Amino acid sequence: MVNRIFIARHGETLWNRQGRMQGQQDSALTDRGRAQAEQLKEHLMCNPTIQSQGICAAYSSNLGRAKETLAICLKGTTVPSYALNELNEICLGDWEGLTFQEVEQRWPEQFHNFWHHPSRYVPAGNGETFLQLQQRVIKALKKIMQRHHGENILVISHWMAIKTAIAYFKGMDIDHIPSIPKPDNGEYNILSICSQNTTSTMLSGS
Repeated sequence: MVNRIFIARHGETLWNRQGRMQGQQDSALTDRGRAQAEQLKEHLMCNPTIQSQGICAAYSSNLGRAKETLAICLKGTTVPSYALNELNEICLGDWEGLTFQEVEQRWPEQFHNFWHHPSRYVPAGNGETFLQLQQRVIKALKKIMQRHHGENILVISHWMAIKTAIAYFKGMDIDHIPSIPKPDNGEYNILSICSQNTTSTMLSGS
C-alpha cells in the first residue's frame, strides 16, 4: 500500500511580499495569495491520481495562512480537515517579523548558516533548530499516514517545514536542505511513501 501526501505551501502573505521572516507569527493572505490557493485547488483537481481516487483527508498547520489556503482548496467539497501545530513553520524566535535585511545585519553568521549550513544554525531567542523542526513535522506525517493507510492526503504547510520533510524522506541529511528547491507559494509536491518502509519516497513536482 502507498500513501500519497500532496504537500503544498500556503499562498502569498503580506509579510512574504514585504520580505519579512514569518516563522510562527502570522500574516494574512494577499489577494494574490488567495488566487494562488484557487490555482492550487485547480491543479490538484487535475491530477490523475486525485481524479481517480480522490483525497480522503486534509491537514494544515495551525497558522492562519495555511488554514485559509486549505479552506479555499476544500471549498465545495466534503473532505474532512484538521489543523496540527506540528505542521507549523520553523519557529524563528527573535527573527520573526524582521525583514531579511534586518536579520542579516544583526545576525550575519547565523543568517548565513540558516540558508547554507542548517546543522550549524543556532536560533536567536526561543527559536527552533532544523532538527527540531524536522522531528516534529515527520512525527506528524507518520501519524497521518498511519491514520489514513494507503490513501491520498492533502497537507498545507510552509517553506522550511516542507523542505525538511522532503530531506527526511529522500534520506538526505540536514545540510542538504539548501539544495532542495524552494516550494513557491501555492505549489505542491507529492510524497509517495510505501507503508512498509516509511523512509523511502518518490518525489514529483506539481
